[in-house]
Amino acid sequence: MQETKNKRRFIFLVVLTITTAVVFWLVQPENHLDVDQHIFQLSDFKKINKIELESDTGVITLAFNGTRWRVNDRYDADGNMINVLFATLQQARPKRAVDNVRQDSIYRHVLESGVKISLFEGGDLRKQFFSGGNRAKTQAYFGEPSSKEVYVMTIPGYRVYVSGIFEMKESGWRDKYVFGFNWRNFKSLEAQFLQTPWENFIVSMGKGHFGIQDLAEVDTARLNTFLDDASLLAVDEYKTEPGLIDSLLTVKPFMQLIVKDFGNRTYQLRLFISESQINALGIIQDSQVAIFSRRKIQPLLRPKSFFKKK
Repeated sequence: MQETKNKRRFIFLVVLTITTAVVFWLVQPENHLDVDQHIFQLSDFKKINKIELESDTGVITLAFNGTRWRVNDRYDADGNMINVLFATLQQARPKRAVDNVRQDSIYRHVLESGVKISLFEGGDLRKQFFSGGNRAKTQAYFGEPSSKEVYVMTIPGYRVYVSGIFEMKESGWRDKYVFGFNWRNFKSLEAQFLQTPWENFIVSMGKGHFGIQDLAEVDTARLNTFLDDASLLAVDEYKTEPGLIDSLLTVKPFMQLIVKDFGNRTYQLRLFISESQINALGIIQDSQVAIFSRRKIQPLLRPKSFFKKK
């Protein structure tokens, strides 16, 4: 008899615990699903061909020119970052509205310190909202301008600071490939070693395959790997500090790479390497300083003798 009572008490305790947990979950603001999940959505993001990101540091314009995305009509855009941007726009959802006590203050914060995102289809503005976050960048907010309501944003299934993508600098949107040449238009690649000029070499197409001028026996496997590494060389970070280019141009680079295509376009990279530094510096087209990891640069530091077939 006592055993039966104990079982009933145990079952009652389990039911009570589950009921309490469910009630607790339901009363949490973030678990209410009464927030319109499509406040910041469009029916078709594929039709968007221009995005403006305006903050107190200026305006970044990402626009599709019919062939590819461009940054401020000056640089080719990083295709991967454009994909991340659209994925964020498509997947971001309001978790809950900010409580009434903080609505006004957070909306002003997002308005003054955040980013205004404007999405255009052709010349028509299709969607506009503000994005920002708390000081620790752990909670993202989107502000709806017509209602002036602010929502805590999330991407379901991920723990990510949603507003981060909109806060990138211009350099973060730029295409990271240094050369990006098309092999069908490839004419020649010249490697110059300023300290050991006898190791300089020129790669060009001859008799249906790539070869090195003045080198009869070429290890084609090594040469093809080198050309792949050169064509895929990507910047880790662009640097825009005033005077940095002028300072570097007074120093003799360790190596220069000059690529030419059949359209008479020339792509140039000067590399500056120091044993005391983890990364390498480079000047692209005499106009842009970039940082490269040594891991990326090392396969390119191959002298002419490296390609001689043994």
